[in-house]
Amino acid sequence: MKTKKIYSSILLMTLCTICIAQEGETITKKEQKNTQEIKSSKLITPPFSIQIANNKNLKEAKEIKAKATREFPSITAHIKPNNQKYNVILGDFKTLEEAQKKIALIKNKHPESVLISNQKN
Repeated sequence: MKTKKIYSSILLMTLCTICIAQEGETITKKEQKNTQEIKSSKLITPPFSIQIANNKNLKEAKEIKAKATREFPSITAHIKPNNQKYNVILGDFKTLEEAQKKIALIKNKHPESVLISNQKN
């Protein structure tokens, strides 16, 4: 009788362990899938902007912004602080195609311009 109880207890613990382990694997697989989806969604996501300068001097960054505002009055310009530097940013484009059309125009006056994605972390 004691042996039967011991075997029953061992069987019950084994089954519980298997169930818990399988549940943990399911959670892990879901977490991995979510992580992969997040990583892939961060590749190219709107809105987009164009960085025309990255300057250590705030005064110079303001001058570049003012010049860009005169050159491209229909595109908003702003300065974004970034690790003791100042990025001069143009636009807030909803689609990649729109941003690509504008960067072609902007590169004529600012060849160092780069397209950036303004995704939230």
